[in-house]
Amino acid sequence: MTMAAIGDARDRLAVNAADTPDKPAVIDDRPDGSLRVVTFRELNEMVNRIANALVDVGFGSGERLVWAGRNCVEVIAIQHAARKAGGFSISLNHRLTKSEVHSIVGVAEPTFAWTAGDFRELFIKDELPSIREVVVFDGDALDGQIPFAEFVDGSSIQEPKPRKSSRKGFDPILIFTSGTTGLPKGVVRYGLGVSEIELQTGLLGGGDGVFIVTGSLSHGGPNGMANNSLLIGGTVVLQQKFDAADWLRLVEKYRVSNSYSAPIAIRHVCALPESQRRKRDTSSLKTMIAAAAQWPHSLKEAFVEAFPSCDLWELYGSSELATVTVQAPEDQLSRPGSCGRAAPGVEIILVDDDDRIITEPNQPGVLYAKSDSVYRSYLGDDEAYEKSLRGDFSTVGDVATFDEDGFYYICDRQKDMLISGGANIYPKEIENLLESHPDIFESAVIGLPDEEWGERPHALIVRNEGGRVTSEEILLFCREHLAGYKVPGSLEFVSELPHMVSGKLAKREIVARLRD
Repeated sequence: MTMAAIGDARDRLAVNAADTPDKPAVIDDRPDGSLRVVTFRELNEMVNRIANALVDVGFGSGERLVWAGRNCVEVIAIQHAARKAGGFSISLNHRLTKSEVHSIVGVAEPTFAWTAGDFRELFIKDELPSIREVVVFDGDALDGQIPFAEFVDGSSIQEPKPRKSSRKGFDPILIFTSGTTGLPKGVVRYGLGVSEIELQTGLLGGGDGVFIVTGSLSHGGPNGMANNSLLIGGTVVLQQKFDAADWLRLVEKYRVSNSYSAPIAIRHVCALPESQRRKRDTSSLKTMIAAAAQWPHSLKEAFVEAFPSCDLWELYGSSELATVTVQAPEDQLSRPGSCGRAAPGVEIILVDDDDRIITEPNQPGVLYAKSDSVYRSYLGDDEAYEKSLRGDFSTVGDVATFDEDGFYYICDRQKDMLISGGANIYPKEIENLLESHPDIFESAVIGLPDEEWGERPHALIVRNEGGRVTSEEILLFCREHLAGYKVPGSLEFVSELPHMVSGKLAKREIVARLRD
């Protein structure tokens, strides 16, 4: 079975349930000993019960449903149920505040909400006029909400017949960004192009694969890869909450073959004592997809050393642009800082400050991409969408260069760039250098106001466990490898750095803390 089959007229989950009814579809194996194994037949029946219940209460074709919850079978089931009922689902980061959730709901105008009991307070029905029903699983419902068991009681397990809706102008796919530069934006897309589908097919390894979710299903990357794995007949292993040592246990126990991860999770895995890693047989792991945020070269080196039998691929992209570049395993260590060449079916241009297309290598410019998978608008924000366009090409504001061989290098987000004494400084370059130091676990560099220079780089540093490196040693290290104007003007040691659910550094939160 291939990924291309996802686009045919039959429902692939139903086909898998018929072809391999007793094969594990989703495994939820938690450190406390609780184990839940759901077969393809059981998953499809659960999905159908939810989908038919949705149809019975008026969920129509093209309508939107929002969901919030930690990784579990139910958050996978609701997505396929919404799809089978003729609508689509929107994931919400359960760490958002109520006001942030209300802002997103106000833009997306969903008609149903699906939430774990821990987050039921985010969905008080009287406060959300567009939502007709709030269904609560894994916990008690509040007044005005419906318990999951009551909602699906008596619902059929047969394939649903989607209800046609009178609603017009709905968007076929709506994804909310992780909110790197502000409140999450609603990205309107019309599915993936053939080239993107074929790329994912190859990376997921077909229906025999076992995919472990490394991160939150509320983030588009892990969620998309997990659900696509199910649709091609693969098994998905869940972690309710990421834990590095338990991740190794699951890889060994279920012979995991592939995963997709932001750098922070794998940084924790590689930081485990070597003796602890070697106790686990991870030889089944064949493909790791580095994505969500740039993996520093030092982390790639650590991963390749720790998992020599696993191919490390890197994808650079975004919710808006889908996959833009691909870095193959053979180029990971020989091209430090590169995120690879243009992905199949993708055209890339770099544009300088004078709006001219860059043709010479090693010149920084804003990256624009064009492909069949690129988004078509921001929901409710036509102005922001128009600003992202240059003809048929779109951008999210990343600055990049390319070398003589066509490999691309992401400098940083245009909005994160500092200007100190008239010189452009890309924080990512400094962070990558800092994280190559053997005593530094992670870093973040931001700009602080400076009367003389306008801005100056300030570094926040998390030492490795047991690390004793001093600020003087770090600054000396920076002076040996960076131009003087790029060396942090100040630094501080912190116990940890905040991250978004996608795994990216929460730079806005860091800036807000320092400037308060």
